Order: sequence, then C-alpha cells, then structure tokens
Amino acid sequence: MKEMLSNRILSHLPDDEFARLMPMLEPVDCAVGERLAETGENTPFVFFPENSIISCQADMQDGKSAEVAMVGKDGVAGLPELIGSRPAVHSLTVAIAGGALRLRKEVLEEELERRSGLQKILAPYVSDYVTQVAQRAACAILHRMEQRFAVWLLMVTDRLDTNLVETTQERIAQHLGVRRAGVTVVARELQFLGAISYSRGHLRVADRALLQKVACECYGTLAVARPTGDCR
Repeated sequence: MKEMLSNRILSHLPDDEFARLMPMLEPVDCAVGERLAETGENTPFVFFPENSIISCQADMQDGKSAEVAMVGKDGVAGLPELIGSRPAVHSLTVAIAGGALRLRKEVLEEELERRSGLQKILAPYVSDYVTQVAQRAACAILHRMEQRFAVWLLMVTDRLDTNLVETTQERIAQHLGVRRAGVTVVARELQFLGAISYSRGHLRVADRALLQKVACECYGTLAVARPTGDCR
C-alpha cells in the first residue's frame, strides 16, 4: 500500500509506523475552490495531498487574500496543527483538484509523541515550509508579476509532475493576490514568447527552460525535486 502513495511524507514512513497509521488515513476527493479549513478555526484534520494541491491563504478583513504557501505531495497541509493547538493562522483552499489523505489531528499528535520516524521526516519539511512562506513574502514585495507568475507555475508543476495545469486566470490572480487583468497580460506575453500555452482553463508549460529564465531567483529556493524523465 505504501508503495502506491505519491505523498512523500507518508511514503517515506517506516513500514511499522505506516501500518499503524494506515487504518486511520481517510481518502478524500478535493474539488477546486473547496475550503478545507478557515482562519481562526481549530480544524480536526491535517491533509496529505496525493495529486491535489492545497493553497494556504492569508485572508484579510476586506475580503482580499493571497497564497503564502502551497502544499502538494511534498508535504502536509494544516501545519499549525502539527506544532501546537493554536487556531489556524491561514485558511486552506484546494488550488488543484485531486485526491488527498486526511488524518485526525489527535492521531498525528499521538504519533509525534512517540518520537517516531514521522517526527524525523516532518522536521525538514517544517523547515522547508517556513522557508517557502518567508521567501514568497519577500518575492511578493521585490519582484515583478511576470516573475511571480512564472515561479508559481513552476512550483505547481513540480508538485504535479506534469506540465499541464487545470486552472483559470481568475484563480491564479487569487493565489498571487493581484488583479485578473494583470494575470491576463502576463499570460499573453508568456504565450507569445512560447513559454506557455493557454486555452480555456488548460495551461501548459511549453518551454520549461524559458519559463525558468522568466522566473526570479526565488524559484531556486522554492523548487522541489522532480522525477527524471519527460512530463506529459
């Protein structure tokens, strides 16, 4: 069973620990735009994405929001629930539809109290997550929209292992915390350059090397490993 999973946290667990957790891991289908957790709530679950991507959003009082981090098969969504009982500081919204495994918070807490292999696996991921939040905050202040767009798209395709992303310009704008009109202009420019192709919610990275040239230096910090071989 473990060998069939894509999530890197779960698939790297020692066999005995995975066997202990497996009966309590609940498969869920995540729909685009679905809210999995709200800011200020003590949510009962954490989520291990398989082929979905969950967006961690900073929500403002005026209704605006921006993505501060994304979680795919590289990790687990609901990070504040891993390191304390405080209410969630960010909401969780499904950015890319797909499957995930959810686990009750108290089960995870019990496992961490064992000082198990899970704790050792999560430690570097927590560091990576904090780095992502900090780097993306700096990126939002210092870099141009086309650079941020390129970084976001590269990060998504890293976590999906495919160069095809099912999304809309409206949703990309929501993730970046910008106006849709700006995203439309950037997408048009990148398509003209040949870096991407876009049609009715189907966005494909046509030239990954070119897109990386458009991206700012932040992608080097935020990139996650992709399997070798061509993505389709």
